[in-house]
Amino acid sequence: MSGALPAEGVGLSAEDLVIELRTSRTDLARLVEAAARDQLTRIIVPQRSVDAWERREPETWLKVSGWLTARGIKIVRV
Repeated sequence: MSGALPAEGVGLSAEDLVIELRTSRTDLARLVEAAARDQLTRIIVPQRSVDAWERREPETWLKVSGWLTARGIKIVRV
């Protein structure tokens, strides 16, 4: 199912997802915190960051990007 969003993590609250991300070697917890706290409709992230997340922790990035997308938060890569 190429291109499908992962179901895992989509139903989590921001708080629960951040708790899971605390063990990650990424800074994705801060991204989720900002999106939830500021009620963002889009997140602007450097393509280099996305590349690093996809390389180091692809499952974690899929979980976070799926969570953001499920909440209507657009990920803008620059």
